[in-house]
Amino acid sequence: MRLPCVQKQQNLIAAIAEICVSPMQEVQALRILIYRGEAACRQYLRSVLVKRKKVF
Repeated sequence: MRLPCVQKQQNLIAAIAEICVSPMQEVQALRILIYRGEAACRQYLRSVLVKRKKVF
């Protein structure tokens, strides 16, 4: 069973809040979600995680 679009976006918004460490990252992730879609937003969040792992 696939989640409805709204539920998937709510999960993604929760992930944005958890992954992003600065307000600017959160705003950027939300902009990507709105204008480019879910797949692009997930890709951005993965890149944020990778950059964070390189720092630590």
